[in-house]
Amino acid sequence: MLRNSIESGLMRALVRRADTRAFPMVVGGVAAAATLSMSVPFATLLVAAVLMAPRRWVAISLWSSLGAALGAAVLYLIFHHLGWAKLFAAYPDVVRSIAWRDATRWLAQYGVVALLVIAATPLPLTPALMFAAISRLPVTEVVLALWTGKLVKYLVYAWLASTFPTRWITRAHFRLMTLNAVLGRAGKVQARSRPP
Repeated sequence: MLRNSIESGLMRALVRRADTRAFPMVVGGVAAAATLSMSVPFATLLVAAVLMAPRRWVAISLWSSLGAALGAAVLYLIFHHLGWAKLFAAYPDVVRSIAWRDATRWLAQYGVVALLVIAATPLPLTPALMFAAISRLPVTEVVLALWTGKLVKYLVYAWLASTFPTRWITRAHFRLMTLNAVLGRAGKVQARSRPP
């Protein structure tokens, strides 16, 4: 219920400012807030924002990735400050999850590159971020990996969202025209084959 109210509030913030010049920056702020909440997936908000301003999809992606990376950097610092014992006590479900096991294995083996890949994919970021923080990976490298990964992911999502309706309508229109042509030919053939 709390997650839904947070998500609704963030969506209202987007809708109120969709027509302003600062909209991409607002989306970046929403990305930071969604990341800090650790419960609201930002991807749906990003798609909604791009559908509100499809021509600004690149700026929305850039600001969103920056906001998400800054929000994740704050979480990194909080998790780092908590340390192992407090982290396990505060988030017992996360540290027992499959995502935690995978993230710890990947980060132990590949370091910051694994964090970049996780940030660029739909995999859960929080467990990897927690492990990175308590593993004391360098903050600047972590923030750069997070920003780069989020930028790649958000550019893809935003591009798809900005082109999806147009591409879908064009493809549907082409198929409808083809179907009409086939049906028209079938009707002519059927009319010719009838006896007078």
